[in-house]
Amino acid sequence: MAKTRTPKRAGSEKEFDPSRWAHASFVLGGFMAAWVLSNFVETVWSLSWSAWPQSFSRPSANLSKVSGSVMAMVLTLWAWRKEEYFRFMSEVATEVSQIVWPTKAETRAATIVVCVLTLICAFLLFGMDQTWRAFTNFLYSI
Repeated sequence: MAKTRTPKRAGSEKEFDPSRWAHASFVLGGFMAAWVLSNFVETVWSLSWSAWPQSFSRPSANLSKVSGSVMAMVLTLWAWRKEEYFRFMSEVATEVSQIVWPTKAETRAATIVVCVLTLICAFLLFGMDQTWRAFTNFLYSI
C-alpha cells in the first residue's frame, strides 16, 4: 500500500543552502576538537607530572579543559576562514544532499537478503567443517 504525499504549501519548502551546512559542520567540528584537545592536554599534563613532578604542577581538569577549548577555537576559526576549506565543506554538503536514501521497504528487503545469505553461508561452512573434521579424524585413526 503506497503512501500518498500531501502537497506542500507554497513557500514552505526552503531552498538548499550548502553554506549553512558548512557553517554547522565547522561548529560541530569545533566542539569535537575542543573535547579531544582538552582530554589530550589533560592526559599529557598528567603523564608529564607523573614523570617529572618537580617540573610540573599537579594537573588541573579545569585548566586543561579551558586550554584545550581555546586551542580548538583558534584551530576552528583558522580553518573556517580558509576559503578552500570552506569551499570543500560546501561541496561535501552539496554532494551529501544528492544522496538518494533507500525506502523503508527497500531497507527491509535488503536486510532479509543479507540475513538469509548469512544463514546459508553459515550452514555451508558448518557442513564443510564437519566433513573436514570427520576426514581428519579418519586419517588420524589410521
